[in-house]
Amino acid sequence: MYKKFDKKAKRENESPYREEILNVRRVSTKRAGGSKFHYSVLCAVGDENGKLGLALAKSVENVKAIAKAKLKAKQNIINVNLTKEGSIPHELVIKDGASKMLLRPAPLGSGLIAGGSVRTILEVAGVKNISAKVIGTNNQVMNAYALFKGLQSLNKVKKQDK
Repeated sequence: MYKKFDKKAKRENESPYREEILNVRRVSTKRAGGSKFHYSVLCAVGDENGKLGLALAKSVENVKAIAKAKLKAKQNIINVNLTKEGSIPHELVIKDGASKMLLRPAPLGSGLIAGGSVRTILEVAGVKNISAKVIGTNNQVMNAYALFKGLQSLNKVKKQDK
């Protein structure tokens, strides 16, 4: 009478990445006929093991904007240089526009000490022990992109050291 729920079938359809929606904004533009609304969505995608993608997408419908952001984030994936303890190899000061943040590696067992969109992005990337402080703006989108650029620069340093 009832179909059994097949967990394996569900897992096959799922993406190997964890998808987190960081910010959904309804934006209006004034036109001659009145206001026109659309949505702007910020999405982070990662495998919780050192891979991270971030994207901002816009659409007239909320659901389409979310799907678009997830797809774009999967296309923008980078590898994040993590230590065995699940932290970053060295201290990082990130300055991008009005965003300014400080990331410090933390010892094993410290946990993730961060707030806002920075915490979610680091969770998705697989960072387990870090201390982060946002000093500049409170704009989640700008902070997310600043963190993404900082983690990219961390990888560039790693490649030069080899």
